[in-house]
Amino acid sequence: MMAISRRKSRTLSQMHTQMVALNADVVGYTRLIADDLEATTATMDEYRDLVGRRVSESNGTLMNFVGDNFMAVFGSAMDAMRTAIAVTTEIETMNASRLSARRSRFRMGMDQGAIAVSGGEYFGDALNIAARIQALARPGGISLSGRVYQALDEPALRFRPTGRQRLKGIPEEVEVYEFADLPGDGSASPTHRPLALESPTVAILPIHAEMADESVRATAEVLRTDLIHRLASVPQLKVFEIKTEADRGGAPASARYMIESGVHQVGDNVRVYAELFDVTTMNIVKAHKWTAKVGDLFGLSDAFADEVARAIEVELIVGEPAGLYADLDDPKAIEQVYLGWYQLTIGTREGWARSLELFGEVARSHPDIPYGHGLLAFAYWTGGQSGWGPPEEMLLKAHDHAEAALAVDDPTGMAQMIKAAILMSQRRGAEALETLETVEIVRPTCDATFGLEGSVRRYLGQWEKAVDRADTAMRLTGVNKPWYPTIKACSLFIGGRVEQAATVAEMVLEHQPYNLEALLVLAAAQVELGLGRRARATAELIRERYPTVDVGDWLDASPYQDREPVDRWRDDLISAGAIASE
Repeated sequence: MMAISRRKSRTLSQMHTQMVALNADVVGYTRLIADDLEATTATMDEYRDLVGRRVSESNGTLMNFVGDNFMAVFGSAMDAMRTAIAVTTEIETMNASRLSARRSRFRMGMDQGAIAVSGGEYFGDALNIAARIQALARPGGISLSGRVYQALDEPALRFRPTGRQRLKGIPEEVEVYEFADLPGDGSASPTHRPLALESPTVAILPIHAEMADESVRATAEVLRTDLIHRLASVPQLKVFEIKTEADRGGAPASARYMIESGVHQVGDNVRVYAELFDVTTMNIVKAHKWTAKVGDLFGLSDAFADEVARAIEVELIVGEPAGLYADLDDPKAIEQVYLGWYQLTIGTREGWARSLELFGEVARSHPDIPYGHGLLAFAYWTGGQSGWGPPEEMLLKAHDHAEAALAVDDPTGMAQMIKAAILMSQRRGAEALETLETVEIVRPTCDATFGLEGSVRRYLGQWEKAVDRADTAMRLTGVNKPWYPTIKACSLFIGGRVEQAATVAEMVLEHQPYNLEALLVLAAAQVELGLGRRARATAELIRERYPTVDVGDWLDASPYQDREPVDRWRDDLISAGAIASE
C-alpha cells in the first residue's frame, strides 16, 4: 500500500471507493538534468503549471509533483483520461519547438480503486498499481488497468490491449490497456507483445568491410544488397535498410531485430559473418559465418542471402515446425510450405485457393512424406469452415488427404486431429472425443496439431484444455496464425473468463479486423462487462463488415456440445444489437 503526502488538494472525504489514480513520470529525466540542469528545471516548472491547471479543470486533485513525477486523483475515469490526453497533447506541442535532444515526455499510468486520506496522506492499492502501470507505458503514452478501461465506456476512445501483466508488489496479474490515439512517437514497450501476431521488422545495418581491399569492399556491398532483396521476398517480414552508420538512429521504432554483418580479409582469405540481434535485449538470436577465397566471395552471395533468410524464417516466423519441414530436404518444397501458410493465414478466399495450389505441389512432389497431404487436409478443412467451398466437398477432401498422410506415417498427429475436427463439424462429438484420445504425436512440434485440438476441445466444452492447446500452438510458431488466439478468446468466453476473452479478441482484431468470431466474442464480452456503448459499436461493425451474415444462424451452426454457453452468447449479442430480438 502506498502513502503519499498531500501538497495541494481539494477536501476529500475519508474514503472513496471508486477514485481513479493517475501517475506520471518524465522519461529520461536523469539524462536531461545531467545535460542542462537550468533548462530542465525550467521545463519542469512549465509542466507543473500545466498539470496543475489541467487537473483543476477536470475537478481532480493534484496530490504532489516532486521532481519529474506527479500523482493526481479523480472522481471519474473520464476526468482522469481527459487530463492525461490534454497534458500529453500540450507537451507534444511544446516539443515541436525544441531540439530533439531536449524533448521530454511523460509516461502515464492509471488505476481505479478505494483511496483513503488521513492526516494529509493518501492510501490505497490504486496509487501503487497506477505507478507500476506507468512504468509499462511507452514514452508519451497512457496505459491503464482493466478497471479504468471498463469505466471508460466510450467507443470514440481507442485502446490496444497489452495483456495481463505481473506488477511488482501486486499479487494478482492486472489487465493493461494502452491508449491508441496519442501524438507522441515513442516506441511500444517490448513487454507489450503477449501475442506474436505482428510481422517482425528487421533493420539491415551497413556491412563492415573497412579493413578489406577495395574490391572486397565492393563485393561486400553486393552481398548486403542480395541479402536485402532475398529478405524482401520472405512472407510476413518487414525489412528496413539503414544505408550509413550515421543513419543507425533512423531505424523505425518498431524494429525488433537487426542484422549486423561484415567481411574480414586476411591475405587471399575472407571470413564473412552475419548476426541477428534482438534489439530489446541486444542478445544474439542467430549467428552464421562463412570462409572463402577472395576470388570466390562473389559466388558466395546467393548462399549467404539464402542461409540468413532461412534462419530468419525459422527463428522469427515459422518457429518449431521448421524442423519438420526440413525433412523434405528440398528448398523449393520448403518455400512452398512457408508461402502456403502465409497465403492461408491472410484470411481471404484468394489466399486460401493459392495455399491449396502450393500445398498440392508439395504433396505431388513428395508423396511419401506426410506434410503435403497433412497441410492440404488442413487447408480443405479451413475452406469448409470459412465458407470458401462447398462444406461437404471440403470435408470429404480433407478426410481423403488426412488418410493419405496417415498412410505414410504422419508423426505430427495433425491428420488424426483433422479427422476429429471433421467429426466435430458433423456434430459427432463422442466419436471426435474418442479420436482425440487415440491421437499419437511422435514429434510434438506442429503448431496446427495443437490448434486443431484446441478447436475441437472448445466445442466439447473442455475450455481449459482448449486454452492450453491454443497457448501451445502459439508457443511453437514465430508469428501466430490468428486462428489460435481466436480459439483462445472463444474458449475463455465459454469458460466465463470474460475480461480475458475481450482482451484476446481485441488483440486478434488489431491484426485481423474482419475476424467474425473475434468480433462476436468481443461484443458479447463487452455486454457482460457492462460496456454497453462499446458493445453496440462492435455490433455495428459486425453489421457493416458482414451485411449478409445472420449471426443467429451462425451460432446455431456452431457445433458446441453444450448449448448453455451458446444461449448465453446469443442473449449477449441480442443485447448488443448484433442479433435482432424476437
